[in-house]
Amino acid sequence: MLIAYYYNMSSNQNNNLNSKTTSKNINIGDEAPDFELLDTNQEVHRLSANKEGLTILAFFPAAGSPVCTIEMCSFRDTLNSLKKENINILGISVDSPFANKVFAEHHKLNFPVLSDYNREVIEQYNVVMPSLGKLKDFKVAKRSIFVVNNNNHKVVYKWVTDNPLIEPNYKEIKTIIS
Repeated sequence: MLIAYYYNMSSNQNNNLNSKTTSKNINIGDEAPDFELLDTNQEVHRLSANKEGLTILAFFPAAGSPVCTIEMCSFRDTLNSLKKENINILGISVDSPFANKVFAEHHKLNFPVLSDYNREVIEQYNVVMPSLGKLKDFKVAKRSIFVVNNNNHKVVYKWVTDNPLIEPNYKEIKTIIS
């Protein structure tokens, strides 16, 4: 299996990060931190509840923004082929369950979109973007992908970017999960 690690560094990557955070870089081979988050119907999803196959954690900055919409719709359009391979997709943003519901319904997303409204999971995974555009100190998720093996809960793929305008390499992700 091809295992890849991509990380786009920026010169101001650590500016304005909360110094109280206990996050660490999660790397390939590390155990994925477990979490419980609410979906668009306010139902709890726990990462460790997935026992077989793989789970794609797709962190995105803002529901309804142009690149986030393209990314989530790209996962939606490939989900049918992924379901046959026992692949789960979880979209994760800091938006409220209510905003995520409008976003998911409008774009007919066929996978759970989870709300990390208190920003604990983006801190656990160390994917905090300290500001979104001109919204200084408005912490959101960096666009990032983690693929987790549900049998042992280990990370088998990681991709993180500091640039919210860059999409993940979907072909590369499909190669990893094949």
